[in-house]
Amino acid sequence: MNNVIVSPHYLSTELGSTVFKKGGNAVDAAITTNLVQGIVAPETCGIGGDLFALIWIPGKNKPEFLDASGYAGSLVNIESLANYKNIPLNHPLSVTIPGAVAGWIELSNKYGNLPIKEILDIGINLCHEGFKLSNELYSSLTKYSSELSGQKSGYAFYRNSEPFSPASIIRRPQLGKTLELLKDNGLDYFYNSDIANEISKSTNGFITKDDLSNYKPAWREPLHINIYGYDGWTSPPSTQGYLTLSALKGFEIIDDKEDYLHTLIESYRIFAADRDNITYDYMGQDDNFKGTDYAYIKDKVKQFNSSTSGKFNSPQSHGGGTAYMNSVDESGLGVSLIQSNFHGIGSRIGVGSYGFFLHNRGCGFNLIQNHPNVIHPGKKPLHTLSPTIWSKNNELEFIVGTRGGRYQPQLLAQHILPYILEKSSFEEIVKKPRWSIEYFGSNTDSEIKFEFIEESAKNSLISKGHRVTAEEKLVAGYGPISTIYKNQSGNFIGVPDVRVGTEKAFNNS
Repeated sequence: MNNVIVSPHYLSTELGSTVFKKGGNAVDAAITTNLVQGIVAPETCGIGGDLFALIWIPGKNKPEFLDASGYAGSLVNIESLANYKNIPLNHPLSVTIPGAVAGWIELSNKYGNLPIKEILDIGINLCHEGFKLSNELYSSLTKYSSELSGQKSGYAFYRNSEPFSPASIIRRPQLGKTLELLKDNGLDYFYNSDIANEISKSTNGFITKDDLSNYKPAWREPLHINIYGYDGWTSPPSTQGYLTLSALKGFEIIDDKEDYLHTLIESYRIFAADRDNITYDYMGQDDNFKGTDYAYIKDKVKQFNSSTSGKFNSPQSHGGGTAYMNSVDESGLGVSLIQSNFHGIGSRIGVGSYGFFLHNRGCGFNLIQNHPNVIHPGKKPLHTLSPTIWSKNNELEFIVGTRGGRYQPQLLAQHILPYILEKSSFEEIVKKPRWSIEYFGSNTDSEIKFEFIEESAKNSLISKGHRVTAEEKLVAGYGPISTIYKNQSGNFIGVPDVRVGTEKAFNNS
């Protein structure tokens, strides 16, 4: 066996891989990679966001799942949003309790080998020594300069209200000092100190100090479906992770698969049309979720028509910026971790002078009275994060995930299916053009946007009623998908996405 990391940024992977030499395992590597990613790419994730992780433990027949997502604050009041149709991305009510740091505590205490202080040191040194500003971060800083440049937590990125130019060396001393506080006082300090007081203040008190001090992540049962002999595992609701599995199982069940592309697209659309009806916080009653039940899937695919695209009417309730990284170590311990600030750089609400911004995952709620996903104190919003782990005969086979917000399951479904059908290798699949569906709710038409598409395939889809457009380029937002798989020799191989860029964003050692 060997040690492997794949992440969206070369520094995240490079520094994450150093923990193996210190005696760290895949969990330590994943935490380090996540920490570094939040420092160098706060437009994707950071300590102001949420975290989900699937952990494969050698010798067990299924992964464990950690839900370190946050719920709405105790003083959330829907009446304060009476003039809105949706929760604004920069509104204090868009912020739920940030669970990432608490997630690190759980992961480190249960499975880590290294003292968390050693991991924090890596982040502290990076904050003070600096790193090159990426084009992606520069774009985010430019877009939101009017909101970020005047905040204390944004000082490191701007001069005279203008962001530093790409490739400039950026230092984040405020965040570095915050990490020093966590190193000296323990990660719990994030939830029980002046940092917590400032988070509460930054959200206009909707999140209280007691909300933060009482917050705990939860170890929960992952969702599971066997598809073409592989066992797929993902996060349960309130995440949309099930869509990857249900779409692939639907494809398997459908008899007439002569048109591969049409079948996969329609299978995804059938289940996605019901997403907003069944994806919400079940408040500990996960058995009531039916999205991965065989009977539910079999009934849904009856709507499939091999000749034409459909409108899938599912009116009844049945009950952004993101970073995905994965790691496997030489013992076979595997981690599928996803962490997010949600939309862009999150809510753009900074936490005083502590050097970080809060996520806006609360925008996953709706404002529909009596809907199960309506914003409410103590409830978690619909989450787009969708990490996966895949096993076969009780052994880990591959780990795959991506950023991409609401697109995540559709990107993963089209990435995974050719592999489990033994049609293509992951190295080949990652180079192939992808498609996305922007509107997939109930009773919507099929509108598919491709990176590239051959004329014959395009014409075939159009003849079945799909509306098809092409970007004629690889699109950064269609990933990056990070993959680690086991080859025929039993070694794990990391496959980075060509959409990451030219700098190395994986490590096979």
